Amino acid sequence: MPVEQYLEVAQNTSFKDVLVTFFTILQYPAITLFTAMLLEIVLPIGNNLRLQALTPFFRKLARKVNRSENSAAQNLFSSVFLPFLLISIALFILLLLRFCIDHETILSLLILPFLLESKPILKTALAIKTALANEDKTKAKALLQPHMQRDCSKLSAMGINKALCEAVGMSMFINWFAVMVWYLLLGIEGAVLMQLVAVMNKAFSIKQKEYQLFGSFIYKFEQALLLPCTIAFFMVSLFSVSVVRILKNIKTHFKTYSSLTSGLILDILGSYANVSLGGPRYYSGNLIRLSKIGGQNEPEDKSPLKIYNKVRFTGILFVCICVLIKTYLYAANIH
Repeated sequence: MPVEQYLEVAQNTSFKDVLVTFFTILQYPAITLFTAMLLEIVLPIGNNLRLQALTPFFRKLARKVNRSENSAAQNLFSSVFLPFLLISIALFILLLLRFCIDHETILSLLILPFLLESKPILKTALAIKTALANEDKTKAKALLQPHMQRDCSKLSAMGINKALCEAVGMSMFINWFAVMVWYLLLGIEGAVLMQLVAVMNKAFSIKQKEYQLFGSFIYKFEQALLLPCTIAFFMVSLFSVSVVRILKNIKTHFKTYSSLTSGLILDILGSYANVSLGGPRYYSGNLIRLSKIGGQNEPEDKSPLKIYNKVRFTGILFVCICVLIKTYLYAANIH
């Protein structure tokens, strides 16, 4: 279209037409998601307002139904019934909200910022970095432990940085990136489902002895939900300047992953930051030896923030790609 025609269209377009176009574009899920990402950064959302705050409550419920005197069959049934019940309640509450707020975009913008969790783990990472800079390993371990299933009491400064790298990488992937992917797949219901399952998997972690059987169902459910997110993360990571090192390390380490999701994600992030992840760790007093993945260097104090920024960049790039696709399709339909 010649410049003169663009100018003519602009002159004949009213402010009302601009607003209508703006709100039409805003209703696209990718645009709504991008707006929610900005709101999550700007709004002062406390940890007590996030779904992660329900972890102790879910754990208390699990202890009521996961009893040692029950048979294995009873505990296995409870391990399926309790998550199903909690998910049903959450979706029912969401259904009630839909009756009150009959607009998908507004409902999403009211809920999504509370589901996207990028600030809590960043705050923890910065606090641990400060503690290590002050040579206060005791405080650093105390800050790290709530985010880990493994025992952090015996970690050195390098071990703290390695554990923090893994915690930051997986927290950002599960509680931020995966929530975005499922929002784009199933709307706000998908985002709530992903975050709720993640909270339950943390509450009933199979890495804790008492939940090895009880937590098996929710663990497998979470792994299934994370599969498309892992594929999306891998595809977007191909745009990285470290793509050659990432692909080389994945080819070398793929058969050694203890879990496809966490193994692949941490391998990508470790390769990008060129830091070694994995290795031995203690769970409930038991030594577990995991294969080393990622890069060659031992993690430094800057490594966790580098991994945090990598996940954030990948997530923003993913949403931008979705926005560009939707905008192109919208423009194509107009013409």
